[in-house]
Amino acid sequence: MKKRLAVFIDGEIIRVARERAAEEGRSLDRLIRDALVWYLANKGPFQKGREHADQLFCGRPMRLGRRQFREIINADAFE
Repeated sequence: MKKRLAVFIDGEIIRVARERAAEEGRSLDRLIRDALVWYLANKGPFQKGREHADQLFCGRPMRLGRRQFREIINADAFE
């Protein structure tokens, strides 16, 4: 069952999407629907990379030496 949905999309994105739909000979509606289906089926672009980055940065605590820790604490955030 199809449902109507209202969304706000940047004008430049719509312009590029309309051009792509025209190049491919299909409607804007079909292009957006196909893109959304692909995105959901593939868990979005670069999913494996994001999962790997999450594992690297969040999976284990950072280990900083005392010197590195002091440098971070003493760094001027406004330089």
